[in-house]
Amino acid sequence: MAYINPNACTHLSLGVCTCNETLAYGFKRRWGYSTDLMLYDDPWKIKKVLQDGDLDKSMLLLAKDLAEDLVLSVLGADAQREVGTGGGIQIRIWDIDTKSMHSLVFKRLVYFGSYAFIGNWIQDFVWRRGLKRGDEIGLHWDPYNKHFNFSILQTNQDSTRRIHPSKV
Repeated sequence: MAYINPNACTHLSLGVCTCNETLAYGFKRRWGYSTDLMLYDDPWKIKKVLQDGDLDKSMLLLAKDLAEDLVLSVLGADAQREVGTGGGIQIRIWDIDTKSMHSLVFKRLVYFGSYAFIGNWIQDFVWRRGLKRGDEIGLHWDPYNKHFNFSILQTNQDSTRRIHPSKV
């Protein structure tokens, strides 16, 4: 017969446990941690719901904290130094929906206090994919292939798709 410790939480979690077990003698214990097993971790660490400014400028702006935590952190020291001094570096981006490789420049925009992917953002993503206001896109770093993956995570059905001017 196995011994069960009445003072131990039996949930499997690595996060905060919301367990409120009743112990012997009617005492309740609120645990600060749990061992609940999480089987899924969303790979899309960089998510953005597109606004008009993302669709009519030649860049995709990223908030400073987001860019430093999730883009700069995966680049090598030389690339971080280049971006930090105002230069830009080429970043390969694999569109997993269309299975096509693209290249954008990642750059620090001191004036805006943020970072941006610049270059062919409009042609390679907005027009080619027909992005529109309210669409949610995602990016995540692929450490094995050393590039970012891109996907349209959710489309805004209420808005008109952007079409390249030459196709109107």
